[in-house]
Amino acid sequence: MTTLSRRLALSLPALALPGLAAAQGAWPNRPVRIVIAFAAGGSLDAIGRSMGRHMEREFGQPFVVDNRSGAGGRIGTTAVARSPGDGYTLIVTSSAAHGVAPGLYSDLQYHPLRDFTHIGLVCTGPMVLLANAAAPYRDLAGLVETVKQRGTPASFGSGGIGSLGHLSGELAGRTLGIPVQHISYRGSAPAQTDLLAGQLELISDNMSSHGGQVTGGRMRGLAVASRQRLPEYPDIPTWAEQGYPDMVANAWYGLSGSAGIPAEIVSRLNASLAGWLATQEGRELLRGMAMQPEGRMSPAEYTAFVENEVTRWAEVVRVANVRVES
Repeated sequence: MTTLSRRLALSLPALALPGLAAAQGAWPNRPVRIVIAFAAGGSLDAIGRSMGRHMEREFGQPFVVDNRSGAGGRIGTTAVARSPGDGYTLIVTSSAAHGVAPGLYSDLQYHPLRDFTHIGLVCTGPMVLLANAAAPYRDLAGLVETVKQRGTPASFGSGGIGSLGHLSGELAGRTLGIPVQHISYRGSAPAQTDLLAGQLELISDNMSSHGGQVTGGRMRGLAVASRQRLPEYPDIPTWAEQGYPDMVANAWYGLSGSAGIPAEIVSRLNASLAGWLATQEGRELLRGMAMQPEGRMSPAEYTAFVENEVTRWAEVVRVANVRVES
């Protein structure tokens, strides 16, 4: 081999490297994992699978759901926090794991902001203060008057200590200036049973488990903690309409990923999320869960939203002196 031939042979691999690097860097060029930090069959699981099918069609690679349940979503969330920031590990997260948990658990194994790339808000489900239809009051003013006249706290139920229903109920009492007493249940159904039996005064929850009883006239929504009334329940007034404009409390789901995902990939995922939320499949799925489709926030706006949720619920936990076991 001549000297010139040897020089050409040595230079060919180097010349090929930029093209090779570009091919290796094209995203996605292999399956993307969507972690669901709860068991299969639930709301987050259904959202992840529907969204994944949409993204598969758009990006041409499998988007595989990986259910990692346990500890109220903290196990799967921690796994994502420890994953590489290459755009191949995503999570459909929730207000439980990324809004409330940071204020509840001192030993949390992830930081809700530093350890994640927040991509976009999927949906919101406003909390509603519910009463038995036979209660002597029909609105917040009547509730306040009743509680102050009798001099005993209003009992309210939720799906568990430290749940968003619990914290929003505590916030409701503070906002109204009345004493409240929380009663913890193992889910929404047993709380509803006691409310209908007259053994519980109020429930703080979203509408997913109670819509049938409200439309059937056995339960009454006193106030919905959103900016506008729910389209499906137009007779339930907002807190703002009754003189409490700052009382906004939502359960929410969002799309995030491990920390350090490149901005270009984040932008593409945010646009794809918005595209899925514009589909009939996506909107009908969320409305069936009593959730309001979102998708309007940019990644920066959604990151600021998560930060605000962490701050406000940590303050409620502190003031209400909520204690949970890890």
